[in-house]
Amino acid sequence: SASIAAVIAFVGADAFSTPRGHGIGIRRASSSLYMAPKGSAAKPFEKKKIAVFGAGGYLGAVLFGFLQRASSLYGTGIAGGPSPRMICATGGSSEALNKVLGASFKLAYAGEDLMRIVDTDDANHIEERLKSFDAAILATTYQLERRSVTMNTYEKSPNDKTYEMYLDERYGAWENDVPSNDSDIHTSIFRHSVQACKDAGLSHVVVVETPRTEDPGKFSAILEEEGIEYTYIRTGSPLKKDITYTFEKGITNRLGVVSLPAGSALASFDAREMDNKLAVYREDLAALIVQCLMTLDWEESRILEVSATPGSTVSSAYGGKMPKGLRFDKEWCPNSELLGEVLSTV
Repeated sequence: SASIAAVIAFVGADAFSTPRGHGIGIRRASSSLYMAPKGSAAKPFEKKKIAVFGAGGYLGAVLFGFLQRASSLYGTGIAGGPSPRMICATGGSSEALNKVLGASFKLAYAGEDLMRIVDTDDANHIEERLKSFDAAILATTYQLERRSVTMNTYEKSPNDKTYEMYLDERYGAWENDVPSNDSDIHTSIFRHSVQACKDAGLSHVVVVETPRTEDPGKFSAILEEEGIEYTYIRTGSPLKKDITYTFEKGITNRLGVVSLPAGSALASFDAREMDNKLAVYREDLAALIVQCLMTLDWEESRILEVSATPGSTVSSAYGGKMPKGLRFDKEWCPNSELLGEVLSTV
């Protein structure tokens, strides 16, 4: 029926007068497809505090950087101060996060006040560090690294070990001490995280299905069981990283988004088919996730399937000989309004 049919949200090049925006992801007069935001940007004076699980991973760190920038701009509805907050299992994630922030976000930095170390085996421990927050970004399956528990946190003995979690990968992470079949570890981390978000009173979670995910149905089932509103984001395309990325570049592709009803049956993507698809840049995916928080209604759940749109490359004009007067200080991500336009039709 029409109520459960997938909605394909695609915005053509001729819908935009110029590939530049004012930073919130919502352009006021350029497109007939524009709809008012229903997320945090709907009431920008009600600043929403966001937690990011696994922000020591590259995708998580870029998400964190975008949230930091968005929090400095009125109109996004994203809070600053104690937000965004990194949720990690050891103190080593702080260094990994700040390497990305320093390189890609004009020497941005996240101090210890923006980090909370949690015992991922204890939902109550996680919950305590999420209180007063409004939303969180989680992964289904993280890159894991066996590390010592940070002193004076939740260790029971000086030699305690735990699994650090990275969304979705950290360059140089040592994975040799991780079991080859680690699906139970990921299921446990995810369930405890979702339980903690619900019990802490968060309004919404955004869940990123990473390429490491073998059985997405397990994770969507946990979300339905726990009864928290969510946006579940997945892509059947390979992920790619811009090794010279800086936030001034903004997004590079007008992404396509297919919306499926919450609770839809999910199967793993065929790896052979993925290899034939246009890659999605991790930086574009991170921007889309942040834009979801601004644009989409937090009181509803949904599943979004994301892909890169062939022939729809965009540029912020950053780098080289830039147009006179071009500035990026009032934008959290250049061209993010294109993502807002796409999401407003979902």
